[in-house]
Amino acid sequence: MHRMQHLTYFFHLSDFALKANIEQSIPALYETLCGVRVTLTGDPVSPEDATLIIMNHRTRFDWLFIFSYIIRCGPLRRFKISLKEVLKNVPGPGWAMQCAGYIFLHRKWESDQKTILRCLTYFRKLNYKPQILLFPEGTDLTPNTKARSDKFAEKMGLEKYDYVLHPRTTGFAFLVQKMRDIISLDSILDVTIAYPKNIPQTEKDILNGNFPTEVHFYIHGHSAKEVPDDKEGIEEWCQKRWKDKENLLENYYTDGKKFKASPVRKELCKDEKEIQKLFVFAHIFWTIFQALVIVFMIYAPILRWFSLFSCITFVLISKYGGIDALLDTEASELR
Repeated sequence: MHRMQHLTYFFHLSDFALKANIEQSIPALYETLCGVRVTLTGDPVSPEDATLIIMNHRTRFDWLFIFSYIIRCGPLRRFKISLKEVLKNVPGPGWAMQCAGYIFLHRKWESDQKTILRCLTYFRKLNYKPQILLFPEGTDLTPNTKARSDKFAEKMGLEKYDYVLHPRTTGFAFLVQKMRDIISLDSILDVTIAYPKNIPQTEKDILNGNFPTEVHFYIHGHSAKEVPDDKEGIEEWCQKRWKDKENLLENYYTDGKKFKASPVRKELCKDEKEIQKLFVFAHIFWTIFQALVIVFMIYAPILRWFSLFSCITFVLISKYGGIDALLDTEASELR
């Protein structure tokens, strides 16, 4: 069997396992055990679309909380996140994200172009319509990053923002154009995230139990046809969306900490009872799974050897570029 067929089969199995177990357990954990309440407003796009999701980056954990939206209104199995490249080397979660087809970026434009092309080409070979989350700001909002954004605004003659950072439009424009060329981009989902209180900025906040009591999302879907075709037009479109976000968040934080929009229509999301059943299943599955792992690790030496072999394999694969670097694609022909 051709190597790509092996990889395709492997990725399908890994992605299905991630969808059914790990990813649905993420919102199950913070919603049911940590008491985080999620409010969705606006209009999502069709879960069948090939979609680019763009979101402001308020904290390091925005990607975590968007799973509450995806599990209710999106295709969990086809949801992909663009992340910093270093995260692929995190033992366990980083390896799982590699198997799930997440996109890891170095923040170096020459290498990131190749990574994006390789991943999109692979999705096309699978006849796969991903929904990819991108943070155009490139980093989360902190005093230091805001100062850099303000400096950039002064240099370019732009307005300074208080609630968002100026987006890096080059990568956004490239991803839009290549998604159009390679996998037929259907829509862009503009997501604005806000926290009424208890904003966890760092890992220390999470470890100290400083979860937000609520997370609010404003969701606005755009057809890909609304976005210009040329690079300059795409960049300008993105800049306008961030200006809108600044105004939206200013109104949010100064006027009651609520988005002035209707809740997402029930027919566009899964039934909440179904969601709660998925959460219960996730808790039961992982409780049993962890208990079995402990038992077998104690009484089954072969499992200990297999675990060691798997860890060494993933460490080596990650060292030499990760699972995504093994993909046999013609990405270079599409540059």
